[in-house]
Amino acid sequence: MTIDPVTLQILANHCAAATESMAHTLVRTAHSTFVKETEDFTTGLATVDGKTFASPFDLGATWFVGLDYEVAIKMIDTYEEGDLCLTNDPYSGFVCTHTPDIHLWQPIFHQGEVICFAVGHVHNTDVGGAVPASLSRANTEIFQEGIRIPPRKLYKRGVLDQELLDLMLTNVRVPEQNWGDLKAQIAAMRTGARKVGEMIDRFGLETFRSGMTELLDHAEKQARRLIDQIPDGDYFFADYMDEDSVDGHPCRLAVNMIVKGDEIEFDFSQSDPQVTASLNIPTGGNQRHVLLMIPLIYVLYTMDNNIFLNSGLIRSSRSIIPPGSIVNPLFPAAVGMRSLGVMRLMSCVFGAFAQALPDLIPCAPGDGGPLLNVRTTDISTGRKIMANLDPITGGAGGTAFRDGTDGSGASFGFLKNTPVEINEAEVPVKILKYGLERDSGGAGKWRGGNGTMLEFQTRNRDRSHFTPWGAKGGGCW
Repeated sequence: MTIDPVTLQILANHCAAATESMAHTLVRTAHSTFVKETEDFTTGLATVDGKTFASPFDLGATWFVGLDYEVAIKMIDTYEEGDLCLTNDPYSGFVCTHTPDIHLWQPIFHQGEVICFAVGHVHNTDVGGAVPASLSRANTEIFQEGIRIPPRKLYKRGVLDQELLDLMLTNVRVPEQNWGDLKAQIAAMRTGARKVGEMIDRFGLETFRSGMTELLDHAEKQARRLIDQIPDGDYFFADYMDEDSVDGHPCRLAVNMIVKGDEIEFDFSQSDPQVTASLNIPTGGNQRHVLLMIPLIYVLYTMDNNIFLNSGLIRSSRSIIPPGSIVNPLFPAAVGMRSLGVMRLMSCVFGAFAQALPDLIPCAPGDGGPLLNVRTTDISTGRKIMANLDPITGGAGGTAFRDGTDGSGASFGFLKNTPVEINEAEVPVKILKYGLERDSGGAGKWRGGNGTMLEFQTRNRDRSHFTPWGAKGGGCW
């Protein structure tokens, strides 16, 4: 059936509101500060073949609009009511992009038939591995980056697989934190299922079922309309990460963006081969993998912020990603720090778009938002603590008509800052200074935004109260 435009817009609003309800459930019940304050998570609704057709507008990680669950979903043979599935393995289905991201999907049934899926992920502060927080540029293979769970049923017909849960929690450093965040995710999935049931009651099954397809088709039409406004041509841009490994060499990412009519091809063939460090971007050869398409979605949304945020936006484009390259690494390449690789990939694509749309696209933002991880013990309670204090972000790049936004991290700006009071309450750390670094945005008529700075002090487990002794009049600093 064909849905009239007014009903389709109303349905789109309801679907987005459903995913926002999922996100609110997750934020309000999450255990870790990084999830409930920083909001490194996603929620969404996906079709039976795993295409995301609804996402929140302003909650969670905006990188993952259009995430494709299809391969992971099909790795489960059958679905029954009460099932809920999990994976965090970057090489099983390529829905997960590094091991700390645990993805869930729940089939939503109506009269015994799977109608769609509730989907989403959270970034866990730690999933085991060689280092606390599981992320290190020094890791050289995926086996060092924590426990990996391929797609499995966490719940089977409503019954928790306790053995699978125990296996996962045994291999992480602060299991109660992971379990707390996982329960919040589960609650978010159930919220999504309830909201879909309400939409089916309101719109009817056939309208909802057809609406999923039409939401994707409409987003594709919106994307093609916008791309058709970009001048045809080849736009090349390259940028570098400082090191391909610790004390290593610069690492290059490069794109040749070919705009032709209402389609775009992103050719990454001139990017470096995969590296031994964990900067690789795990796409599994998917030419429309969301990590490759983040900058396209951002540009389209900049051109028209009324577009539908779903995977239909990326149908109009494709990528060339040679196997064994940094944008398509082969197993068992480490991928934990893929966020830095993605940030530089985005810089390249934005650089290409800036040539095509010089009055619209801003200059490059500052740093890619390193995460400050703390592993310690609260000496007053003996409780082990594993926490992300804050993303430390540079400002957004300057534009053709104004300064860049201060402290936003630009395309990394979806990560919220954690209030100083929360960090000091939950982690044995004292924040001495937190704010914007004045005049750090560079030179120009329209400057980049100022970056953030964080100065802190931690309490040592010893020599804090009884300080080291000096001699001949010397003392402790």
